[in-house]
Amino acid sequence: MDYSKLDSSCFNGSYKEFIELIGYKNTLLVYNHFAGQYVTFPKKFLSEQYLYEAIVNEYDGTNAKALAKKYGYSYSWVMKILKREHCNK
Repeated sequence: MDYSKLDSSCFNGSYKEFIELIGYKNTLLVYNHFAGQYVTFPKKFLSEQYLYEAIVNEYDGTNAKALAKKYGYSYSWVMKILKREHCNK
């Protein structure tokens, strides 16, 4: 059956939303790769390693609150990263 000719309303649950969001071809790629598996999408998009390096590199001594807001973390989490970096030097 050629599913590409079907309207998105013909598809089950999340596949309908995927087709509307990323198109049929990309949905088929996701389906073929993950079909039958339970997949979750973490709320945080960036890896902790990337965030750690970015925060350390972008910190200028005064912008911890701005970095927390930029990356969607708390001020205390950013300060924890900066303190850990300071202790490792």
